[in-house]
Amino acid sequence: MHRRSIALLVLLLIAACGGGAADTTEPSQFPTGSVRTWFDSLDAGDMVTAEQLTFSESMLVVLAAENAMPIEELAPLLRRGATDESAARYLTEFADALRARYGGNLAAVSVDGFTQIGENFAAVAVTGDGRATIVTRRSPGGLWQVDLVGTLGPALIGQIGDLLDGAGDDLDGDTIRDTYRMDVLPALEAAAAHDPENFALAAEIREIQSVLGG
Repeated sequence: MHRRSIALLVLLLIAACGGGAADTTEPSQFPTGSVRTWFDSLDAGDMVTAEQLTFSESMLVVLAAENAMPIEELAPLLRRGATDESAARYLTEFADALRARYGGNLAAVSVDGFTQIGENFAAVAVTGDGRATIVTRRSPGGLWQVDLVGTLGPALIGQIGDLLDGAGDDLDGDTIRDTYRMDVLPALEAAAAHDPENFALAAEIREIQSVLGG
């Protein structure tokens, strides 16, 4: 993971959040269950489960934004998807950054409830050393997954916008724009809906919509 990631996680993990009583039943039934299992699997080094509970396209976009990945590298990656090995490597580094923030014990993070955002997104409140919001999205099969664009998007919005600005009028550019329309923009809009007073994020979202022609 790029060194900036730890700083971004600090921004994430001090953010205020809401949420009701915890409900940590099965991951496929509730966002809280998936987030609880996600933290536990990261803590245990079970990257197979962690990957299943992480929305892949958002993970790749966050990876690209953190590292200023060239479009000609990102677009083929989005088309073929992450390999199990590369996803496990990224999530292992992500877990290490989380441990640094939470004093080494992700199992001690408390999942405090969730707020539904539309039909397919939910903001899950967690508490460790400070409070945070984890944005989740529901897959077509009903599994709630952690969406890293929705979660880290407010901190990474400039870099996320830069990726789109670099998309040309070719196959790679079309791949990037399609990913932004289908995956990135909905996640950012969910984050903005949960934090309606984040006017900077709202302005960046309007800029992305303009670039996409929406």
